[in-house]
Order: sequence, then C-alpha cells, then structure tokens
Amino acid sequence: MKRLFEIKEKIDKYDNIILSAHVNPDGDAFGALFAFKFMIEKYNKNKKVDIVIQYELPRFIYKFDESKYIKNDIDENVELVIMLDTANIDRAAINKEVFNLAKETINIDHHISNSKYLNINYVEDISSTCELLYKFLDVFNIELDEKIAKFMYLGIINDTGNFRHSNVTENTFDVASKLMKVGVDNREITNILFSKSREKVKVFGKTLVEYKYYEDLKFAFFYISQNDMKNMSISEEDTDGISELLLSIEDVDIALFVREDKEAKLKGSFRSKNIDVNKLASRFNGGGHVLAAGFRFSGKLEEILEIVLKELRR
Repeated sequence: MKRLFEIKEKIDKYDNIILSAHVNPDGDAFGALFAFKFMIEKYNKNKKVDIVIQYELPRFIYKFDESKYIKNDIDENVELVIMLDTANIDRAAINKEVFNLAKETINIDHHISNSKYLNINYVEDISSTCELLYKFLDVFNIELDEKIAKFMYLGIINDTGNFRHSNVTENTFDVASKLMKVGVDNREITNILFSKSREKVKVFGKTLVEYKYYEDLKFAFFYISQNDMKNMSISEEDTDGISELLLSIEDVDIALFVREDKEAKLKGSFRSKNIDVNKLASRFNGGGHVLAAGFRFSGKLEEILEIVLKELRR
C-alpha cells in the first residue's frame, strides 16, 4: 500500500495530468484509462485529467460515448504523466517526448514483464490493471459509482476472457461482484467486447481450416500476411483473438498466432494452458504473463518457428 499512497501524493501535488496506455488499447487499457480518470476527478474536481492516445483506436472503443474525450494532442504544460497497462516504453501510445515535458512520471501495470521504465513504478501480478486500480478507491477515500465501475468491469472482463483464464482469483470475483452491485450491466459489456464482425468471423474460419498442429507438442500455429488480409478485406483488428481461438481447440496446450504488420514486422501472440510463454516471448524481446504473452520481431517467420519448436522440444 505504501507505493499506492506515494502515487496519491504525486496526484495531490500536480494539477495537470495526462493518462495514456499502450498502442492498440484493449478493454483493460481503455477501462483503466477512464476508471482512473473518473476516480481522480471524483477525488479532486480541480484536477485536469486528459487521456491521450496518439495512435489509431480499435473500433470497439467508439461504442462508448466516453471515447470522444480521448485526445490526440499533448498539453505542453503537463506536470504528471501516468502510464496504465503498458509493459514497456516502446509500447506507449504517446510521443515519448511527453516524459521529458512532465515533472513526474508513473507506471501502473499488471504485466510481470514490465520493465519499470518511469520514475515511480507500481506493478502487481494480478488479473488486470483495472482490478489493481480498485485499490485506489480506499487510497482516495472515495465511493465506487456506476461510471467508474463500468470501466473497471470492462478491463476485468477483457483480461480474464470473461472469467475463463487462470488469472482469475477469489479477489477478482469479489471485485467484480462489487462492481455489479452499483449497476454494471454485464450483458452490455460482454456484448461490446465479444461480439464479432463479419470480417472477424471470416478470418476465424480461415484460421480453423488452415492452422498447423504439432501433435507431439500439442502446439497450434497460424500465420497471416498483409497480402492475405488485403485479399480478405480485413483489418489487423479483425485478427484479434486468434491465439485464444487456437487455444480453445481440444488437445491444444500452447498456441501462437503471428501476423505481418504494415511495417513488414511480425507480431506474435502466445497463449498457453500450462507452459510459461512469457519466457518464450522474451526470446523475441517480448513478454507479458506466464500464460499470455506477445512480441514484435524484425526477422523471418522461419526463425520464429525454429526457436519456438526448439524450446518446446527441450
């Protein structure tokens, strides 16, 4: 709790605050941004709290009216920058110059691979950044309300896969229960997060038909190129969730989805039932959690497979 109160002291000290998260913010990042913004503003209405994301936003975010408050520009008078749900500085969805403009910087996250890259770093191995932020209700001595709860619930649902992942604990359910007690609509949140566009269904179908399975390793692998995506008229966002799809297949214990991005780099996403994929992702300078991790790689696809297969066969 000491580190939480240290963060509160910095929030007390500065009035011009920017919150940001990782590129391509998911439900936990988006939820954490708005939950923390509303918490700080409830704690002290005189604080100016901007959410700044300087990259393209996923489509699901526009289903929330609050998305209109996301800014693209940095206030040069910023005093405090708080990064949420962002494991390393290279993943930040904001110009790195902001860290030089600010008087203090804070990093709040739940990824065990977090590189602790700012002045104050609070990292805890927990289901989601939103579950972690729940602790600030006591720190700020404020009551939970529906507006805050909605975004906390969004983050928890996102990063637990609707309570299906092994990162779910008794505390996760306890927090979720308290969020629902103040009026969170579970159906609304889950429909926004888990409904699939026709394009996503199309690429999921391609995955299930074409994925490669290594029976001796119980390993499923799928790759999609920019040409494939162009031919199918799908976006990078439509490929989100493929690694989870692969892992849901019977007799698959570890899954890897690799996508070629617009810069011709390879973006990999590991999911596992019992193997430490954080260690595997670290071979490509990536990371995340024990059972869910990712990376970006400038080499060739064959190199990725060679390294992964070698590690799995050890």
